[in-house]
Formats: sequence, structure tokens, C-alpha cells
Amino acid sequence: MISLIIPFISIFLQSYPRFFNKYFGVDVWTRLLEIDHVKRAHHKIPKKIKKGFIIDGLFDYPIIFPWIFSFFPKKFLLNIQGFVSPFFDSLQNILVFYITFSLTNSLPASLLAQIMYTLIPIIPIENSYLTPRSLGYLNFTLAFYPILLFHINHNIFLLIISLFFTCTLFLTHRFALQSFIFISLFFSIVDHSFVYLLNLILSFIIVVTLTKGFYLRVAKGHFYNIYFWVVNYKFRFAHQIYGLKSTKKMDWVGKAYSLLSLFSPIFLFAVNIWAFSAILYLVFYLKKSPDFPINIIYFKMGLWIIFFYIFGSIVLKIKRLIPIGEGQRYMEMASVPSVVLSSIIFFYFFDKFGIIAIAVLIFLMFSNLSFILFVQIKGIIADKNRSLTYDLKQTYRFINSLKETPRIICIPHQITTMTVYNTKADILVNADNPGLMQIMEIYPILKKPISYFQKKYSLGYLLLRESFVKLEDLHIKNPRIIFKSGDILLIKLE
Repeated sequence: MISLIIPFISIFLQSYPRFFNKYFGVDVWTRLLEIDHVKRAHHKIPKKIKKGFIIDGLFDYPIIFPWIFSFFPKKFLLNIQGFVSPFFDSLQNILVFYITFSLTNSLPASLLAQIMYTLIPIIPIENSYLTPRSLGYLNFTLAFYPILLFHINHNIFLLIISLFFTCTLFLTHRFALQSFIFISLFFSIVDHSFVYLLNLILSFIIVVTLTKGFYLRVAKGHFYNIYFWVVNYKFRFAHQIYGLKSTKKMDWVGKAYSLLSLFSPIFLFAVNIWAFSAILYLVFYLKKSPDFPINIIYFKMGLWIIFFYIFGSIVLKIKRLIPIGEGQRYMEMASVPSVVLSSIIFFYFFDKFGIIAIAVLIFLMFSNLSFILFVQIKGIIADKNRSLTYDLKQTYRFINSLKETPRIICIPHQITTMTVYNTKADILVNADNPGLMQIMEIYPILKKPISYFQKKYSLGYLLLRESFVKLEDLHIKNPRIIFKSGDILLIKLE
């Protein structure tokens, strides 16, 4: 039971901003729509998606996450959606305890590893809204750690566990799977073993067979998403209207990523300082320092961390690699081994330096907590651009009061799926990833005048957030504002 205390605290740390800003997040509405699609398909894989999407398409998202929550009442899910990701992350936190305890047989080391995991800055930030990311990362650990152990003790049961969770990973989260593929390729070289690749191949065959080919649609969507950013990588953090011209208009997330990219690889430790343990461990390991805890699984954990650190740094530095993910997110895949090693190394230094080791640990923990709270306050609690605000709610009520089913273009594009979910309108947004090819005229930067889209898609309205862009900057002829609430305008297109 003691292993549950820190994960409970972690859930609170990650979810408390929801008490101040209940409906934060862009992708949350996409996830809620996917859950609705599965619910309407009677908890089976949906097919064509049309309602609310002007650019319709086939359901192509990994099925496990929306399937699980398709059994929850819609209103209840909307109320608890801010706690879902922290909950799955708490399971990973518990896993950290048992992995550390199995390796050290030390309760203090296991609890410290949990505290360190709780204070990895990027984790509370990434779990700040409804996303399958934490469930995907949990599956990643459950798939990769057993196969890593197998190459040490050759227990066939570990391979079975890895195969099972690799299959669920295919159907849970695309980025986690992508990361799993990369590190499997790396360790197949390190261990001179084909087992890592065989595990991937068998899992792929099993998943395609069990889903009757559905996973091929998911894979196709994944490739389209990558290709979309191959074409548009320069504009990943550009302003939709002002493009790259004005850094003042850049979103704070874009500014943070720019700093990470500019000062990578050093700044990459800011998202997970415990990853530095890999460098320390490998130095002491190679020097064969006396009394240092030498263990082949610790060594492999060090390589695990170093791989994602170097890979993430490269992705941050080389802009053309943006299509395969933001570099700092690869560091999340090294969260578990980084806190296990950090806890082990701390107790090694504690035996030698005592109070100095404790002082360094407290300083690092306090710095991490301060960073987490700063980002939560600035980026979540005070957020307006990624949240369902009072003004948007008022506008949605007005849209739903219109007699016809309005056809709307949204600027910024970030509020499209939020508008689909909360209104009866048809919105100019894609229902699947192949539909991204059509959206390229609108997002990530607007390439044509509003009148072009009005004619092409028979649009009747523009939903505009003026804090994002001023109406006059869109150069619309004779705009007629039919509803206004705060910075939100609903404009009739004539």
C-alpha cells in the first residue's frame, strides 16, 4: 500500500489546475469526439465520420483508449477528463516502485524513485489534458522493460509479457509505438539480437489479424500525419495568419520549443534532470569505481536513457526531423530508467557525502517543482487560447440557436474540434489524417483568402478569436458581425 501514497500525490499535482481551468486543451476535444464515435458504433470500430466535419473521413485512431471510455456516460466523462491522464501516469509511478524494489530490494530507494518520477517537469505538463499519452507510455515501459530483462536472464515468460504489451501499444498511442520501434532497432544492434525486431513483426501480424485490417488504417493515418509535417515542418510553430514574420505573435509553447532547440542538448535536461544519471552511471561503470553498484541492467538502462537523450537532441536541432515528433517528448520514454538510476546513484553518493548529497537532491527537487508550478500557472491556469472559455460557451449557445446547420471556418484552427464537439455546426476541419492534405490550405498557415474557402466549401460563417488575429487583418469584404462575446466574433460571410 505504501507504493500508492506518492502516485496519489502525483495525481493531485497534475490535475489541480483543472479546478481553475476545467476545459484546458486542444486535443481533448478530438479525443472526446473519437470516444463518441466509438460509443455510437456500439463500442466497435467506427467507419465513415461525417457529422460535424466538412472534410469527412474514416476513423483511424488507435482504438484502445476511445474504446475504454466509450462505456462512460458522456457527461460524467466530460467532468473527469482532466483526471484521466494523471490516473494512467500514476500506474506508471507504481510501476517505478516495483521495478526499483525488484532491483534494489530497498524501500527508501523505491520511494525516492517515485518522488523523482513525480517531479519530472515534462510529465505533469504533458498530462494536463485528456490524452492517451500516459497510457501509451505505460504500455511502452511494460513492453520494453521485459524484453530488455529477457536478454539478461533469458526467461521466456518475459518475452510473452513484452509481446502482449507491444500488441496493446500498437493500438494505444502512435508516438509511443514510434519510439518503441526506434529503441528496439537500437538495442537489436547493441545486443546483436533479432528478438527485438521479431517481437515487433509478430505484434504487427497479430494486431492486423485481430483488428481485421483496421490497424493498417491507423498506420496509414500515422504516415499521413508525418508526411503533412514533412511538407510543413517550417511552419510547425508559425502563427496561422502572420506566419513566421512576427515572433511576438508566436505562441508561448512555440517560444519554449525554440529555446529548447536553440540551447539543445543542454536545455533538454530541463525537462528531465534525472536523465543526467545515465552519464554519471556510465562514467562510474567504465571507471569500475569501488563500491559502485555494477549491474548489467543498470548499464542497459543507462544506454536506454542516452539513446533517447541523443535522439531527442538531434530531433530538436534538425528542423526537418520535426515530422517524427518534438524532441523533448522522446525524453519521456526515458523517464522510468532515469529515476531508477538516479535513486540508486543518490544512495551511493549519500553513503560517501551525506548531507551534501541530500542538499543537492533537495535543490533539484525544489527546482523541478518550481518549474512545474510555473508552467501550470502560466500555460494552463491562465490559458485562453487552448481552453473553452466563457466567451466561447456563449458563442456556442448562439450557434446552436440558429435554425439552419451552419457551415463554419474557425480561426484559429485550434478551436475546430472544440466547436464540432460543442455545437451542431459543420466545421471546416478533417475527420481523419489523410484529410490533412486538404487542410494544408488553411493550417498550419492560411494560404488563401477567406473568400476562397467560402466559395469552395459553401461556408456561411467565420468564428474568430480576435486575441489571435484582428478582423481587419483577414481582409474580408463587408464583414457582418452577428454575435460577439469578449474576444470571440461570429461573422456572417456574405
